[in-house]
Amino acid sequence: MAFFFSSRRLVLAASIFLVATCAAAAQTMPNAYQVVHTPDSAKVYTYVEQMPQLPDGGGNAAIIAAIQARVAPAGGCGGKVFVYFVVGPSGTVKDAKVIKGPDGGCNAAVLAAVGKLPRFRSGKQNGKPVAVCYTLPIAF
Repeated sequence: MAFFFSSRRLVLAASIFLVATCAAAAQTMPNAYQVVHTPDSAKVYTYVEQMPQLPDGGGNAAIIAAIQARVAPAGGCGGKVFVYFVVGPSGTVKDAKVIKGPDGGCNAAVLAAVGKLPRFRSGKQNGKPVAVCYTLPIAF
């Protein structure tokens, strides 16, 4: 009889542990369709069913290549600049800012290049055009 009570306690303890672990994992797992609410209450998605694309297509690699092609040669630029921007529902680029970069000259050159990007084919969620944010590493 003592064995029955001790195994019951073990099962109860294991159940509590599993429930707590699953709850913690659910809070830390990234949501593929995460929505960021901005002050103007417009939704900006981090990932959608159909991601925005440049007119010629190509995904993230094409966007990075397009930014690198538009960066004016700046002497002494080296390393990576991490740039954030939003592609609006109409396909226009807005809210560009540098998240991390080596110095002001490189950062300004990347921001200028992002501003020169052509209009994107807008991202879509549930068949509707939506705003989607990007954070991309631009290497020199």
